[in-house]
Amino acid sequence: MKNYVVDASVILKWVVGNERESDYEKAMAILETWTGGDIELSAPILWQYEVGNFLCRSLQDEAMDKMNLLLNLNIRNVALTNDMINRCFSWMRQKKVTFYDASYLAVAFEIKGTLITADEKFTDEMGKTNRICLLKNLDPGS
Repeated sequence: MKNYVVDASVILKWVVGNERESDYEKAMAILETWTGGDIELSAPILWQYEVGNFLCRSLQDEAMDKMNLLLNLNIRNVALTNDMINRCFSWMRQKKVTFYDASYLAVAFEIKGTLITADEKFTDEMGKTNRICLLKNLDPGS
């Protein structure tokens, strides 16, 4: 079974996206494939803070309902180990990325999975690695 890590940019599309938003269908296909039991989904616990922050700032009246929907999905939360933190620090120094973004990729490396993100800037900053897939480039059948 394939292991994927999803970041806040993908998770948010599940509850605030619509058909007009770029890559909405691809984000929904990931969710449907996962709920069908065909892939594993993980994320660092950080996703809850990033998504919660966005929801409350942008959709105050709906924030709690949408957050509960996401929490009830039971995405596998992965705590960062010392090795993962060191990897994040290294990327921060070398690639000039944030710890937040690096933590999602560190989880992908740890579980031997692929990070799926809609964050094109981050994927560009990290350069070529087989551990990141930009959502817009995702082949739904893979």
